[in-house]
Amino acid sequence: GLEKMGAECVGFSEIKESSIGIYLKHYPDHKPFGDITKIVPEELSDFDVFTGGFPCQSFSMVGARKGFGDRRGQMIFYIYDIFMAKKPEYVVLENVKGITTHDHGRTYKNVFKLLSVAGYHMRLVLLNSAHYGSAQARERVIFVGRRSADFPLKNPVIRDDSKRFRDFRSGYDAKDILSEKSIVRMEKNVKSRKKGFELVGGYDRVNTLTTGVSTSGRNMLVTEDGDVWRRLTCLEAERLQGFPEEWTEGETTAKRWFALGNAVNCRVSDYLFNDYLRDLWWE
Repeated sequence: GLEKMGAECVGFSEIKESSIGIYLKHYPDHKPFGDITKIVPEELSDFDVFTGGFPCQSFSMVGARKGFGDRRGQMIFYIYDIFMAKKPEYVVLENVKGITTHDHGRTYKNVFKLLSVAGYHMRLVLLNSAHYGSAQARERVIFVGRRSADFPLKNPVIRDDSKRFRDFRSGYDAKDILSEKSIVRMEKNVKSRKKGFELVGGYDRVNTLTTGVSTSGRNMLVTEDGDVWRRLTCLEAERLQGFPEEWTEGETTAKRWFALGNAVNCRVSDYLFNDYLRDLWWE
């Protein structure tokens, strides 16, 4: 979304080597800063927009009676340090929908409070990729903040909720097909409530893609003619996340799946920066 808007990236922070490799293959001129906990904020170049995501581990700053000084290794505090040192005009932080109810709502409230203390007028928007041209139901909370001026709260608009899996289906190889033995084992897991799986047909939507090859991302089983059950392919995951085809090619399936499951949906990013925030910020 930012690339389409014409923004220039001054650098990025990531620690997983395979994800860094995928990123640099497409953006070789972008500077990798590595582990965010090792970044010295004052040494960063100036920039206008900060984007990112962070784990939503439980922390209750007020409850611990330590205020904002209780860091405990939380990624949000390293982001906070960058904000205090560089004071970018705009911040956009992505998280899972569950952050709003995590730790009885204290996590979300404390993140919001922390960003406000950093000097930002904050708003929260919930976006679902299924509303922006994807057949994936992926709800994400976006914290959006501006430093120099407040801005109104605006409800997002559904642009395209018509897509179904048939619009993203790809071919498949023999290795993607589940054996009869595997199907029986999965059915036993369901009966014993150890693990579930989802059957996806052409007229369905896919639930949220995750990073694990053996978790829900790859336990979405596509039904084909002739009673064939197969796993979702990396190409289908790329399409469902809005990336160009073969964007993650060159890595193992596990590493490709990790990168795709961790990504912000490209169609959501496009809507966020070139539509929703354009009317609020880019005047």
